[in-house]
Order: sequence, then C-alpha cells, then structure tokens
Amino acid sequence: MLRLSKLTDYAVVIMAYLSQHPGLLINAKNIAEYTGIALPTASKLLKRLSHEGLLQANRGIKGGYQLAYPAREISLGTVIQTLEGPIALTECSHNTRACSLEKQCTIRDNWRRISASIQATFMQISLADLIQPLQSKHVQTSLKTHYFPHLPVENNA
Repeated sequence: MLRLSKLTDYAVVIMAYLSQHPGLLINAKNIAEYTGIALPTASKLLKRLSHEGLLQANRGIKGGYQLAYPAREISLGTVIQTLEGPIALTECSHNTRACSLEKQCTIRDNWRRISASIQATFMQISLADLIQPLQSKHVQTSLKTHYFPHLPVENNA
C-alpha cells in the first residue's frame, strides 16, 4: 500500500489551515487547537516547515506562523517532498545507484515513468487547490478525465 506518513499528512493539514488564513500570524497553540494535532507534534512540524522555507515564523507575543508564499505558489508535491524526500514508488525510481536486479530488470524505466507521473500530479496541485471543495459533478468529471483518461465518463446530466 502506498501511504504518506502521519507527519506528512499532519504537515499538509497545517499548511492547508494556514492557506485558509493568508497574511495572518497564527501561533502554534492555536494551529494545534484548530487542526486537532497535538501541540508538540504541531510545533515540531512548524519548526521544520519554517526551516525548509515554506513558512515564515515570527517570534514574540504577537508572533506566529504564516505561509512564506501565496497558497497558489506552494504545491502539494513540495510539502510532501519536504517531509518524505523524493516522490518515488521504488528505490530505482529516484536512485541512480546500481540495484542487485539491474541486469535482469525489465521494468525499471516504467517504474520511473510512473513515479514521474505521480510526482508531476502532486506538483500541479497547489495548497489553494487543495482547500477548495469538490463542489460540482463538472469538477469531478474534469478531474476524472484529466487524471484518469482511460476511465469512462458517466453522463448523468
């Protein structure tokens, strides 16, 4: 099963929350309270996201955290890579070192193509996109035809 770590999931939740409050400085305690993430975990992630340049941290009584860039300019892929490292399904998808199966492997190049496609998809989704609800059947159909063109489109209009 492919799954993001819990910390990466929480980091995305924090970034999405801050995306909904552009320009506001929000302290770690309030971020933890409103997202439901334990304060020690939220603080750890906020420090890491700040250190990596995705958040601005301002100290002091009126300090807090805010996005370092507009939500439209921060991709989901960037947040994921900040915490997880390169987006790849297999070691050989991002690693150029020789694998013990390299000589007889016939699928490495396809794994690389698949990983690159997944990475490109994550990089195309901004935090601004992420916080928008899927409100209409048209949006769902658009996503389906864009990301899953091989699936039939239902025509229930």
